[in-house]
Amino acid sequence: MSEVLASSERKVFRPRPRMGLAELMRDDIVSGALPAGSLLKTIELSKRYGVSTNPIREALHQLSGEGFVVLSRNRSAQVRSLDETFVRNIFDIRTLIEPYLIRVFVEQARKDDLDRAREVQQRLEVTQGDQVEWDKLDEEFHGIMYKRHFNGEARAIRQRHGEVVRALARRYPISSARRATVLKDHWEIIEAVEAHDADRAAQVVERHARGAERHLLLRMREGA
Repeated sequence: MSEVLASSERKVFRPRPRMGLAELMRDDIVSGALPAGSLLKTIELSKRYGVSTNPIREALHQLSGEGFVVLSRNRSAQVRSLDETFVRNIFDIRTLIEPYLIRVFVEQARKDDLDRAREVQQRLEVTQGDQVEWDKLDEEFHGIMYKRHFNGEARAIRQRHGEVVRALARRYPISSARRATVLKDHWEIIEAVEAHDADRAAQVVERHARGAERHLLLRMREGA
């Protein structure tokens, strides 16, 4: 099993602008700079990122919760393999959680919620080529519909899995065809909510998640 850093690579990491430590490490895991299966040693990581070991431990726990890192009982940490099975597992869970969340939103949606969803959707319509901005707006769109749900655990699971998907999307950006489908799905979701049609909204959300799964897996295969 490979170590996280060869001795020749042990140098202070130069931070990328506006990124927190956990985000930097997540980015390096997805890019392969911290390879799948690597042992993550706090001392080596602290040298790499130029911070003390305590922030490293906190970041490892956060990344463990998001699914990027596996922590063992002996406190060792290892980079998880972000393979097709892992992605499928994530989307299997999302297709259960998100229809459940949207049904409650249909019952309690207010006019200002829908106005805000349309505003975010219109900003998505004109976002071209910037994957980070696209992902931010996409999450904002869905967040409008899920943020007040009473089941905090369901929201937290969706949020953790969303971090994985957004990180992978930075390495495997979505195609223009997929962007068009996402926009179409969003408008259908808004229409279903306006019509107080919970079944239709849940159906579109599930289809939306499965479409994202298929597209991400295809991009991963193309980029392998």
